Amino acid sequence: MPIPAVRIPLAALALLATLAVAGMSRAHEGHDHGAPPEPVAAALPRAEAHGDLFEVVAILQPGGALVLTLDRYADNVPLDGAIALGIDGQEAAVERQGIGLFVARHALLERPGRRDLVFTVSAGDDMDLLAATLEIPGPPAAPAAPHGWRALLHGGVAQGGIAIALLLAGVLIGRATVRRPLPPMVEEQPASPAARAGLVVAFVLCAGTVEAQQFPFSGEAPRRMPDGAIFVPKPSQRLLGIRTAITEDGEASAAMRMVGTLVPDPNASGRVQASQKGRLEPGEGGFPVLGQRVQRGDVLAYVTPAYSAAERGGLVQNAAELDALVSILEARVRRLTSLRGTVAEREISDARAELEGARQRRTAIQPALSGREALVAPVSGIVSTVRGAVGEIVESTATIVEIVDPARLWVEALAFERAALVDVVAANATLPDGRVLDLAFVGRGLTARQQAVPVNFRVEAPPQDAPIGTSVLVTLRTARAVRGIVLPADAVVRGAEGPPVVYEHAAAERFVPRQVRAQPLDGTRVVVTAGLEAGRRVVVHGAALVAQVR
Repeated sequence: MPIPAVRIPLAALALLATLAVAGMSRAHEGHDHGAPPEPVAAALPRAEAHGDLFEVVAILQPGGALVLTLDRYADNVPLDGAIALGIDGQEAAVERQGIGLFVARHALLERPGRRDLVFTVSAGDDMDLLAATLEIPGPPAAPAAPHGWRALLHGGVAQGGIAIALLLAGVLIGRATVRRPLPPMVEEQPASPAARAGLVVAFVLCAGTVEAQQFPFSGEAPRRMPDGAIFVPKPSQRLLGIRTAITEDGEASAAMRMVGTLVPDPNASGRVQASQKGRLEPGEGGFPVLGQRVQRGDVLAYVTPAYSAAERGGLVQNAAELDALVSILEARVRRLTSLRGTVAEREISDARAELEGARQRRTAIQPALSGREALVAPVSGIVSTVRGAVGEIVESTATIVEIVDPARLWVEALAFERAALVDVVAANATLPDGRVLDLAFVGRGLTARQQAVPVNFRVEAPPQDAPIGTSVLVTLRTARAVRGIVLPADAVVRGAEGPPVVYEHAAAERFVPRQVRAQPLDGTRVVVTAGLEAGRRVVVHGAALVAQVR
């Protein structure tokens, strides 16, 4: 149906025109009324102070409350101590909120200006006196009153365009909101009182949650600053568990890394295989299960030989011939024995040896006719692999069960640098879950494999749940010394540009990335040889989380 025209009263047009003219007069020459740039520093006024033992950060919250955080300077660990605060020579009341968290209040904190803060910090037997300066900004200045005919000309074109756009938008909105008759079968369903009440309750709960989360800190998110440094507020540092350490120069053994595989010790593992083709049958207690401990000599399964009709007929014929031969030889031995004295002893001995050989041949062929082969455990250990089912036809030399001893494991690795294997003083392997295993060198091969030297290591005290067959990272420590700064491996992360970096804790809430050159020391440590000086605070725990701040 046709949409009725919308009539705009003259009063509305006059109001729009008045707003447009008023908007024109708000700009004048020499001022930019665009959006102010977003500040890169902290949004809240703050001050920080530190000594050799403590580090204190004061954050002024809206309303005049001063939140204080107390941490140990070296490792950034919150301290359960006490703080006494002086503001411009006046003592302020300080209330403890938790471990290393305090709130101070004073009338001077509600007035703009420069405030001299003195912190008297004590934790255990340690005490220190720290000083800082807090700048409290005043209220924002009111915008200057519009003046001059140049301001009208300066913004007239833009403001006129905005007024016309607002007018057109009003016309379009008016057309879109005209009520249209609904089809006969459609009825408007107003929102029920219960639904409206539910929305109100949800809004109140969300508002209450936000209000609760804003105490005692107002929301300040970590962010990356234009100079590349990262601003991480103290509340976020405690939430992320960021820890630091003071760097020191030292010497460490040079290391080399290679990829290896965790394998069972060949002297303490075994495979249960069938010596002939046959049908698989379970043992007395059924097939072994994964993780079951077995002893050497335990019967794990049986294999019943499977032959064709021709093969079975040949075996039966051979058995019958051997039975006849045994009967003949037994009669001959009895006859010769009865003629002892007239028959040479050598002839009697030959007849007995021939009879014994025939009996052994008959005994050997008997299992192939009606017997079954027992598959026994060659070593004691844990069942790691079971392949087979009841009634399955298995080929000869097929592996049915694998047994390993979890207390005796090896690592097989390939070394591409043969010279590094000469001065190996220690080695370890890092599992995929981060656990480190100590290794003992066993030997190396003389035949190259994939243009590398195969090397074997014995795992010292392996864990019971070590995943056999998984890839591990083997670290070899050589006798060659390297000078540098030893750090945990987690302290070195990949930066946005690609090279490895460490994050220096340059200020209480400021972290600066430093590109470094590092090489592995063992499974948990690295040695930094360039890019970092001694005496700097660097992040040793939580560096990967700091690197994700954008």
